[in-house]
Order: sequence, then C-alpha cells, then structure tokens
Amino acid sequence: MIVARTQIKLTEVYLDLEEETSKLGMEINENKTKYMVTSTYEHRRNAGDLRIGNKTFKAVQSFQYLGNIIGNTNNNNIYIKERIMMGNKAYYANRQLVNSSLISRNSKLQIYYTLVRAVVTYGSESWTLTMEKERALAVFERKILWKIYGPVKENKLWRI
Repeated sequence: MIVARTQIKLTEVYLDLEEETSKLGMEINENKTKYMVTSTYEHRRNAGDLRIGNKTFKAVQSFQYLGNIIGNTNNNNIYIKERIMMGNKAYYANRQLVNSSLISRNSKLQIYYTLVRAVVTYGSESWTLTMEKERALAVFERKILWKIYGPVKENKLWRI
C-alpha cells in the first residue's frame, strides 16, 4: 500500500518501489494493483484510472486491506456492520457452550471475551465511532450478555 498526498509524489514513490522490486527479481502485478483517491470533496474522488509509465491502474471506490474495508469517503460504517455480523456468526458457532447449564457464567464470559468480542473489536483501534455505531456495538454486547446471564427468578418473579 502506497499513501501519498499528491499524484506526483505517488508516481515518484511507485517508480522507486518498482525499481527496488525489480532488483529482487519481483514484478508489480498491474491487474492486482488498484488506485483510490480519498477526499471529502466528491469531485476529487471521481478520478479516472492512473497511468504511470506503461502501466494503468484501475480506480476503485473501496478495497479491503488487512481485513479492513477502506473507502474513499473515510466512512467505516460498512466495516463496523461487517464486524458485528462476524461477531454474530462467532456467537452462533459457540451457542451450545453459552447455553449450556454445565458451564459457569464466568466461563461463559471468558468464551464471549475470547471468541466473540475479539472478532467484533478486531481493528477497532483505527475506528472513528459515531453515536449510532457506539449504540449498535452496545446493543450487540447487551444481547450476548443477556443470553449469558439470562433471566433470574427472585421471590417467584422473573427479572432480567
């Protein structure tokens, strides 16, 4: 991944990278290499394909890099939704453990923290959260914790 503020600097860094990789006998694959402009201004994001030397790189609106979906609008809402969906999958894969009456609540919490919550919060260090996304993450966590703790019978009445 190359990050640059201007197209001139991007071209310069790419040519240096191409030169160094050729010394090692490697070649940059034109078909696998993509190009994206990130900006708050709509007209700047709609850049066409990038041509450097005899290679043309396709312009994209978003791409996946190290598990994160990076978009040209600097909006990570799609990624956070995806992480919550993956957390649901992780929970339902381990649902029998969480619902088992043979396992203590502390063990169930450990299962949640290590197998479910870790999936949801992977890469969260780089997120910028809105109140809406914080709420969505809190709802997900409350849903799982409710399933772990469940209703309690107190004085012949059920409470959550």
